[in-house]
Amino acid sequence: MTGSGTDALARFFETSPAAHKATRSLARDARVALDLESGPARFTMAAGKARVEPGAEPDPDFTLALPPQAVDHLTAMKGDDVGAFGIAFFQLLLAREPDRRVRVHVHASTARLIAHGYLGVLATGGAKVAWWLLKNGVKNPKAAIDRLRGGG
Repeated sequence: MTGSGTDALARFFETSPAAHKATRSLARDARVALDLESGPARFTMAAGKARVEPGAEPDPDFTLALPPQAVDHLTAMKGDDVGAFGIAFFQLLLAREPDRRVRVHVHASTARLIAHGYLGVLATGGAKVAWWLLKNGVKNPKAAIDRLRGGG
């Protein structure tokens, strides 16, 4: 299975219309460490485009631990509905099954997260994501960051 999570995520960010829309607001300095079953990988906005590559990210904004079932679920999504993708991602954050549950460890300050454009990603999800977050007890974007920081 070596590299399969990295490869699947790389293809997804290269080809998915929803991924293209969602990452448009990210700064070139945005960077995420990915903890995959196949080993460490990193997400960056190299040359203004989302890229996923094998290897550790030395100074990530946050780390996502993505089990294989979560990678499969996210990368199987089709279309350009960023809201549907956002809800699927948040559902995986709340999943009870360890083989599906995405874990987040936030490293960056709230100011750095904002500067790197992550609130823009939330905004791209639109009312669909906002409504889902409200229904699940997250009242505003800062509350979402605080919730992720507190135990994601």
